[in-house]
Amino acid sequence: MKIIRRPRPHTFAKGTALTIGNFDGVHSGHAELFRRVVSAARAQGLVPTVVTLHPHPKEFFNPAFKLDRISTLRDRIIEMKRCGIEQVCILPFNKRMASLSPEAFVQEVLLNQLNAKQVWVGDDFRFGAKRAGDFALLKGLGESHGFTVNDLAEVQTDGSRVSSSNIREALKAGDVAKAAHMLGHPLAYSGHIIHGKKLGRTLGFPTMNLRIAGRASALTGILAVWVHGLAEKPLPAVASMGVRPTVEQSDQILLETFIPDWQGNAYGKLLRIEVLAHIRPEQHFDSLDTMVEQMHKDTAKAMAMLAANQPKISNTGC
Repeated sequence: MKIIRRPRPHTFAKGTALTIGNFDGVHSGHAELFRRVVSAARAQGLVPTVVTLHPHPKEFFNPAFKLDRISTLRDRIIEMKRCGIEQVCILPFNKRMASLSPEAFVQEVLLNQLNAKQVWVGDDFRFGAKRAGDFALLKGLGESHGFTVNDLAEVQTDGSRVSSSNIREALKAGDVAKAAHMLGHPLAYSGHIIHGKKLGRTLGFPTMNLRIAGRASALTGILAVWVHGLAEKPLPAVASMGVRPTVEQSDQILLETFIPDWQGNAYGKLLRIEVLAHIRPEQHFDSLDTMVEQMHKDTAKAMAMLAANQPKISNTGC
């Protein structure tokens, strides 16, 4: 997988088949879109490419806005690679990018930088300053400039539209199973384990800390999880996703994971945490003793849930 953060003119000497979007979560609708891109690219000798923007335009225009993210960029890229995408271009969304007219966006970005030959987007796609460009305009510009524009009808599960917004709502409600069904794969977070304040080990719950990028997460609370990357098989664990309201005043999101009966050094290791279920919301406790009592209950409940299920993460294609 090739990742390009600041493309320059003629970065893509070989033509691309590409799609543009945020792709939060990389759900089953996104996966179908990626399959179309990959198929078209292979048929025409092009490079299957995903183009995404950073920061999210909503966060750029409103710095106070906090997008409840489903997944991190790392995890989105993992799923894109599983679907056969070969390169990801991360366009910096800044004042200049926001000011480009639809025509200028096509000329400077799609043609000069990305060498687009095939473009796949949803029929509700908007682009250019003030979202002035739509699918019809993009298709017309493609006909004028020699690239083909394709759309993809919405994907549904159980009669409901699959969208990142619907998945966020499911996660906010603690319905991990529903979210995973729409995603088409288990919800997971990956990253390198960092040092924390080590309060957990003084309470009998040594945790592994994974910093979650972004200012808000769609899923928070206590979770039953599988830990991939420490042993030959995934290890059952209980985790807390959030801002640690009892012990710290911070807006930094951490995923703190406790593996009962495991001893070892995980610092610096790249792990993947697969979420099975949401146990309860994050809450503030009046004392550490009360919090520890609840942590024992949470751990027992998580272990019971995990004993009745199996990890589902697969390295096969999407």
